[in-house]
Amino acid sequence: MGVEAQGGPLGGELAKPVTMRDVAQHAGVSRSTVSYALTQPERLSKETLQRVTKSIGALGYIGNDAARQLRVGRSRALGLIVSNMMNPIYAEMANGADTEATRHGRFVLLANSRESAQRELEHIAFFESQQVTGVLIAPVARVPARLLEIRRRGTPFVVIGSPAEPGDYPYLSGDNEEGGYLAMAHLLAQDRRRVLFVGGSHHHVDDRLRGARRAIRAAKDGGLSLKVTRVKHQTAADGGRAAAALLAMPRPLLPDGIFAGNDLLALGLLHALLGGGVRVPEDVSLVGYDDIEFAEFAIVPLTSVRHPSAELGASAVRLLMGGAGLGDAVVERQAFKPELITRNSSLPVN
Repeated sequence: MGVEAQGGPLGGELAKPVTMRDVAQHAGVSRSTVSYALTQPERLSKETLQRVTKSIGALGYIGNDAARQLRVGRSRALGLIVSNMMNPIYAEMANGADTEATRHGRFVLLANSRESAQRELEHIAFFESQQVTGVLIAPVARVPARLLEIRRRGTPFVVIGSPAEPGDYPYLSGDNEEGGYLAMAHLLAQDRRRVLFVGGSHHHVDDRLRGARRAIRAAKDGGLSLKVTRVKHQTAADGGRAAAALLAMPRPLLPDGIFAGNDLLALGLLHALLGGGVRVPEDVSLVGYDDIEFAEFAIVPLTSVRHPSAELGASAVRLLMGGAGLGDAVVERQAFKPELITRNSSLPVN
Protein backbone atom coordinates (compact mmCIF):
# COMPACT_ATOMS: atom_id res chain seq x y z
CA MET A 1 0.00 0.00 0.00
CA GLY A 2 1.51 3.31 -0.99
CA VAL A 3 1.92 6.36 1.20
CA GLU A 4 0.88 9.72 -0.24
CA ALA A 5 3.29 12.59 0.49
CA GLN A 6 1.54 15.71 1.71
CA GLY A 7 4.32 18.21 1.07
CA GLY A 8 7.02 19.43 3.48
CA PRO A 9 10.46 17.83 3.59
CA LEU A 10 9.24 14.41 2.30
CA GLY A 11 7.20 15.62 -0.61
CA GLY A 12 5.85 18.61 -2.49
CA GLU A 13 7.79 21.65 -3.63
CA LEU A 14 10.82 22.59 -1.56
CA ALA A 15 10.81 26.08 -0.04
CA LYS A 16 13.14 28.58 -1.69
CA PRO A 17 16.14 29.39 0.55
CA VAL A 18 16.12 32.83 2.12
CA THR A 19 18.96 34.96 0.74
CA MET A 20 20.86 37.94 2.05
CA ARG A 21 19.02 40.04 -0.53
CA ASP A 22 15.69 38.95 1.01
CA VAL A 23 16.91 40.03 4.46
CA ALA A 24 18.08 43.39 3.10
CA GLN A 25 14.71 44.07 1.45
CA HIS A 26 12.81 43.03 4.57
CA ALA A 27 14.94 45.28 6.81
CA GLY A 28 15.09 48.16 4.32
CA VAL A 29 18.89 48.19 4.19
CA SER A 30 21.62 47.32 1.71
CA ARG A 31 23.14 43.86 1.31
CA SER A 32 26.44 45.20 2.62
CA THR A 33 24.66 46.30 5.81
CA VAL A 34 23.35 42.74 6.29
CA SER A 35 26.89 41.47 5.70
CA TYR A 36 28.24 43.84 8.36
CA ALA A 37 25.56 42.65 10.80
CA LEU A 38 26.79 39.10 10.34
CA THR A 39 30.54 39.71 10.31
CA GLN A 40 31.34 43.16 11.76
CA PRO A 41 28.35 44.20 13.91
CA GLU A 42 30.41 46.87 15.67
CA ARG A 43 30.28 48.93 12.45
CA LEU A 44 26.49 49.37 12.70
CA SER A 45 24.36 51.47 14.99
CA LYS A 46 22.41 49.62 17.65
CA GLU A 47 19.11 50.42 15.93
CA THR A 48 20.26 49.19 12.50
CA LEU A 49 21.74 46.02 13.94
CA GLN A 50 18.51 45.27 15.79
CA ARG A 51 16.45 45.82 12.64
CA VAL A 52 18.63 43.45 10.59
CA THR A 53 18.70 40.86 13.36
CA LYS A 54 14.91 40.99 13.63
CA SER A 55 14.56 40.41 9.87
CA ILE A 56 16.99 37.50 9.98
CA GLY A 57 14.87 35.89 12.68
CA ALA A 58 11.56 36.61 10.96
CA LEU A 59 12.70 35.14 7.63
CA GLY A 60 14.71 32.27 9.09
CA TYR A 61 17.85 33.25 7.21
CA ILE A 62 20.81 30.87 7.61
CA GLY A 63 24.08 32.26 6.34
CA ASN A 64 26.57 30.17 4.37
CA ASP A 65 29.59 30.67 6.56
CA ALA A 66 31.74 28.34 4.45
CA ALA A 67 31.16 30.48 1.37
CA ARG A 68 31.84 33.66 3.34
CA GLN A 69 35.08 32.11 4.61
CA LEU A 70 36.20 31.46 1.04
CA ARG A 71 35.51 35.10 0.15
CA VAL A 72 37.23 36.80 3.09
CA GLY A 73 39.81 34.14 4.02
CA ARG A 74 38.81 33.86 7.69
CA SER A 75 36.03 32.29 9.71
CA ARG A 76 34.18 34.13 12.46
CA ALA A 77 35.53 31.74 15.07
CA LEU A 78 38.20 32.30 17.69
CA GLY A 79 40.08 29.28 18.98
CA LEU A 80 40.56 29.02 22.76
CA ILE A 81 42.96 26.34 23.99
CA VAL A 82 43.16 25.56 27.72
CA SER A 83 45.50 23.13 29.45
CA ASN A 84 42.91 21.42 31.65
CA MET A 85 39.17 21.90 31.22
CA MET A 86 38.52 20.11 34.53
CA ASN A 87 39.61 23.27 36.34
CA PRO A 88 36.59 25.61 36.73
CA ILE A 89 38.86 28.63 36.31
CA TYR A 90 38.97 27.86 32.58
CA ALA A 91 35.19 27.78 32.35
CA GLU A 92 35.14 31.29 33.85
CA MET A 93 37.83 32.39 31.40
CA ALA A 94 35.93 30.92 28.45
CA ASN A 95 32.74 32.65 29.58
CA GLY A 96 34.50 36.02 29.66
CA ALA A 97 36.03 35.39 26.24
CA ASP A 98 32.69 34.33 24.75
CA THR A 99 30.89 37.38 26.14
CA GLU A 100 33.46 39.71 24.58
CA ALA A 101 33.59 37.73 21.32
CA THR A 102 29.82 38.16 20.95
CA ARG A 103 30.31 41.93 20.95
CA HIS A 104 32.57 41.50 17.92
CA GLY A 105 30.28 39.10 16.07
CA ARG A 106 32.59 36.18 16.75
CA PHE A 107 32.23 32.71 18.24
CA VAL A 108 34.61 30.86 20.57
CA LEU A 109 35.67 27.27 19.89
CA LEU A 110 37.00 25.69 23.09
CA ALA A 111 39.71 23.00 23.00
CA ASN A 112 41.15 21.03 25.93
CA SER A 113 44.81 19.98 25.83
CA ARG A 114 44.43 17.71 28.89
CA GLU A 115 47.92 18.74 30.06
CA SER A 116 49.37 17.25 26.86
CA ALA A 117 51.80 19.34 24.81
CA GLN A 118 51.18 17.04 21.80
CA ARG A 119 47.43 17.51 21.99
CA GLU A 120 48.01 21.26 22.25
CA LEU A 121 49.92 21.21 18.95
CA GLU A 122 47.11 19.25 17.32
CA HIS A 123 44.59 21.88 18.40
CA ILE A 124 46.78 24.68 17.01
CA ALA A 125 47.08 22.89 13.66
CA PHE A 126 43.31 22.28 13.54
CA PHE A 127 42.45 25.90 14.30
CA GLU A 128 44.79 27.12 11.57
CA SER A 129 43.23 24.69 9.10
CA GLN A 130 39.81 26.13 9.98
CA GLN A 131 41.10 29.66 9.32
CA VAL A 132 40.02 31.01 12.69
CA THR A 133 40.25 34.74 13.29
CA GLY A 134 42.89 34.08 15.93
CA VAL A 135 43.95 31.82 18.81
CA LEU A 136 43.76 32.41 22.56
CA ILE A 137 45.82 29.97 24.58
CA ALA A 138 46.53 29.07 28.19
CA PRO A 139 49.49 26.83 27.37
CA VAL A 140 50.49 23.57 29.02
CA ALA A 141 54.06 24.82 29.49
CA ARG A 142 56.14 26.96 27.17
CA VAL A 143 54.50 28.84 24.31
CA PRO A 144 54.72 26.42 21.36
CA ALA A 145 56.91 27.48 18.44
CA ARG A 146 54.01 26.42 16.20
CA LEU A 147 52.09 29.50 17.37
CA LEU A 148 54.86 31.76 16.11
CA GLU A 149 54.74 29.92 12.79
CA ILE A 150 51.01 30.37 12.28
CA ARG A 151 51.31 34.03 13.26
CA ARG A 152 53.83 34.51 10.45
CA ARG A 153 51.23 33.00 8.14
CA GLY A 154 48.59 35.47 9.35
CA THR A 155 46.84 33.86 12.34
CA PRO A 156 47.33 36.04 15.45
CA PHE A 157 47.42 34.71 18.99
CA VAL A 158 47.30 35.97 22.57
CA VAL A 159 48.64 34.03 25.56
CA ILE A 160 46.50 33.93 28.71
CA GLY A 161 48.68 33.47 31.78
CA SER A 162 52.30 34.39 32.36
CA PRO A 163 54.42 32.36 29.92
CA ALA A 164 57.42 30.37 31.14
CA GLU A 165 59.62 32.31 28.71
CA PRO A 166 58.17 35.71 27.74
CA GLY A 167 58.74 36.58 24.12
CA ASP A 168 57.64 38.96 21.40
CA TYR A 169 53.92 38.28 21.76
CA PRO A 170 51.06 39.67 23.84
CA TYR A 171 50.01 37.98 27.05
CA LEU A 172 47.71 38.65 29.97
CA SER A 173 48.08 37.25 33.46
CA GLY A 174 47.17 37.65 37.07
CA ASP A 175 50.09 38.76 39.26
CA ASN A 176 50.82 35.33 40.69
CA GLU A 177 53.77 36.39 42.81
CA GLU A 178 51.76 39.12 44.49
CA GLY A 179 48.91 36.68 45.03
CA GLY A 180 51.28 34.24 46.72
CA TYR A 181 52.54 37.04 48.95
CA LEU A 182 48.99 37.94 49.99
CA ALA A 183 48.15 34.33 50.82
CA MET A 184 51.23 33.75 52.94
CA ALA A 185 51.06 37.11 54.69
CA HIS A 186 47.49 36.25 55.67
CA LEU A 187 48.54 32.90 57.15
CA LEU A 188 51.32 34.57 59.12
CA ALA A 189 48.84 37.14 60.41
CA GLN A 190 46.85 34.21 61.84
CA ASP A 191 50.00 33.31 63.83
CA ARG A 192 50.77 30.25 61.68
CA ARG A 193 54.42 29.29 61.92
CA ARG A 194 54.74 25.84 60.31
CA VAL A 195 53.39 26.39 56.81
CA LEU A 196 53.15 23.91 53.95
CA PHE A 197 52.87 24.91 50.29
CA VAL A 198 51.20 22.27 48.10
CA GLY A 199 51.34 22.90 44.35
CA GLY A 200 52.14 21.60 40.89
CA SER A 201 55.18 22.19 38.73
CA HIS A 202 53.75 24.92 36.46
CA HIS A 203 55.72 28.15 36.26
CA HIS A 204 52.78 30.24 37.47
CA VAL A 205 52.65 28.04 40.58
CA ASP A 206 56.35 28.72 41.07
CA ASP A 207 55.51 32.43 40.97
CA ARG A 208 52.96 31.92 43.75
CA LEU A 209 55.54 30.06 45.81
CA ARG A 210 58.04 32.84 45.18
CA GLY A 211 55.55 35.35 46.56
CA ALA A 212 54.98 33.16 49.63
CA ARG A 213 58.71 33.04 50.31
CA ARG A 214 58.90 36.80 49.95
CA ALA A 215 56.25 37.20 52.65
CA ILE A 216 58.23 34.95 54.99
CA ARG A 217 61.41 36.94 54.40
CA ALA A 218 59.52 40.18 55.05
CA ALA A 219 58.28 38.82 58.40
CA LYS A 220 61.89 38.53 59.67
CA ASP A 221 60.92 35.78 62.09
CA GLY A 222 63.46 33.03 62.56
CA GLY A 223 60.81 30.73 63.98
CA LEU A 224 58.93 30.42 60.69
CA SER A 225 59.27 27.36 58.48
CA LEU A 226 57.99 26.63 54.98
CA LYS A 227 57.91 23.17 53.45
CA VAL A 228 56.92 22.39 49.87
CA THR A 229 55.01 19.39 48.49
CA ARG A 230 54.70 19.00 44.73
CA VAL A 231 51.75 17.30 43.03
CA LYS A 232 51.17 16.38 39.40
CA HIS A 233 48.00 18.05 38.15
CA GLN A 234 46.59 20.19 41.00
CA THR A 235 43.26 18.36 41.11
CA ALA A 236 41.04 17.69 44.12
CA ALA A 237 42.23 14.07 44.00
CA ASP A 238 45.84 15.29 44.25
CA GLY A 239 44.79 17.34 47.28
CA GLY A 240 43.23 14.28 48.87
CA ARG A 241 46.42 12.28 48.36
CA ALA A 242 48.53 15.08 49.84
CA ALA A 243 46.20 15.15 52.86
CA ALA A 244 46.50 11.37 53.28
CA ALA A 245 50.27 11.74 53.53
CA LEU A 246 49.84 14.43 56.18
CA LEU A 247 47.39 12.32 58.18
CA ALA A 248 49.97 9.52 58.34
CA MET A 249 52.30 11.85 60.26
CA PRO A 250 52.29 12.27 64.04
CA ARG A 251 49.87 15.08 64.86
CA PRO A 252 52.50 17.34 66.51
CA LEU A 253 54.38 17.40 63.19
CA LEU A 254 51.41 18.58 61.11
CA PRO A 255 51.65 22.07 59.59
CA ASP A 256 49.46 24.69 61.20
CA GLY A 257 48.96 26.51 57.89
CA ILE A 258 48.61 25.29 54.29
CA PHE A 259 48.76 27.35 51.11
CA ALA A 260 47.49 25.38 48.11
CA GLY A 261 48.47 26.22 44.54
CA ASN A 262 44.83 26.34 43.45
CA ASP A 263 41.35 25.89 44.88
CA LEU A 264 40.84 22.35 43.58
CA LEU A 265 43.88 21.23 45.56
CA ALA A 266 42.69 23.18 48.58
CA LEU A 267 39.22 21.62 48.45
CA GLY A 268 40.69 18.11 48.20
CA LEU A 269 42.92 18.87 51.19
CA LEU A 270 40.03 20.37 53.14
CA HIS A 271 37.67 17.43 52.84
CA ALA A 272 40.33 14.79 53.48
CA LEU A 273 41.72 16.61 56.52
CA LEU A 274 38.26 17.06 58.01
CA GLY A 275 37.54 13.39 57.38
CA GLY A 276 40.76 12.52 59.21
CA GLY A 277 39.77 14.48 62.29
CA VAL A 278 41.89 17.59 61.64
CA ARG A 279 39.95 20.76 62.43
CA VAL A 280 40.02 23.62 59.92
CA PRO A 281 40.90 26.34 60.85
CA GLU A 282 41.44 25.47 64.56
CA ASP A 283 44.28 23.03 63.85
CA VAL A 284 45.23 24.08 60.33
CA SER A 285 44.47 27.33 58.49
CA LEU A 286 43.97 26.75 54.76
CA VAL A 287 44.22 29.14 51.79
CA GLY A 288 43.59 28.33 48.13
CA TYR A 289 44.04 30.24 44.88
CA ASP A 290 41.67 31.32 42.05
CA ASP A 291 38.48 31.79 44.12
CA ILE A 292 36.38 29.48 41.96
CA GLU A 293 32.65 29.44 42.70
CA PHE A 294 32.89 26.23 44.77
CA ALA A 295 35.27 27.91 47.23
CA GLU A 296 32.52 29.93 48.86
CA PHE A 297 30.22 26.91 49.22
CA ALA A 298 32.72 24.39 50.61
CA ILE A 299 31.85 22.60 53.87
CA VAL A 300 34.18 25.16 55.46
CA PRO A 301 34.11 28.22 53.16
CA LEU A 302 37.56 28.54 51.62
CA THR A 303 39.82 31.56 51.87
CA SER A 304 41.29 32.13 48.42
CA VAL A 305 43.18 34.57 46.23
CA ARG A 306 40.79 35.82 43.57
CA HIS A 307 42.04 35.42 40.04
CA PRO A 308 40.26 37.66 37.47
CA SER A 309 39.56 34.78 35.09
CA ALA A 310 36.55 36.17 33.20
CA GLU A 311 38.24 39.54 32.70
CA LEU A 312 41.39 37.81 31.45
CA GLY A 313 39.34 36.00 28.81
CA ALA A 314 37.52 39.15 27.76
CA SER A 315 40.69 41.24 27.64
CA ALA A 316 42.43 38.60 25.54
CA VAL A 317 39.66 38.80 22.96
CA ARG A 318 39.90 42.61 22.90
CA LEU A 319 43.65 42.38 22.33
CA LEU A 320 43.21 39.85 19.56
CA MET A 321 40.51 41.83 17.78
CA GLY A 322 42.63 44.97 18.14
CA GLY A 323 45.46 43.38 16.19
CA ALA A 324 47.93 43.00 19.06
CA GLY A 325 48.34 39.30 18.36
CA LEU A 326 49.67 39.83 14.84
CA GLY A 327 53.09 41.02 15.89
CA ASP A 328 52.83 44.31 14.01
CA ALA A 329 51.53 46.22 17.03
CA VAL A 330 53.05 47.09 20.38
CA VAL A 331 53.30 43.88 22.39
CA GLU A 332 50.94 44.26 25.31
CA ARG A 333 51.50 42.61 28.67
CA GLN A 334 49.13 43.09 31.56
CA ALA A 335 49.30 41.71 35.08
CA PHE A 336 45.94 41.91 36.83
CA LYS A 337 46.08 42.56 40.57
CA PRO A 338 44.94 39.68 42.79
CA GLU A 339 42.62 40.04 45.76
CA LEU A 340 42.55 37.99 48.96
CA ILE A 341 39.04 36.77 49.83
CA THR A 342 38.99 35.72 53.48
CA ARG A 343 36.58 33.06 54.69
CA ASN A 344 36.30 30.54 57.54
CA SER A 345 39.01 28.11 56.42
CA SER A 346 41.82 30.39 57.57
CA LEU A 347 40.38 32.67 60.23
CA PRO A 348 40.57 31.91 63.97
CA VAL A 349 37.35 30.75 65.59
CA ASN A 350 36.10 33.23 68.20
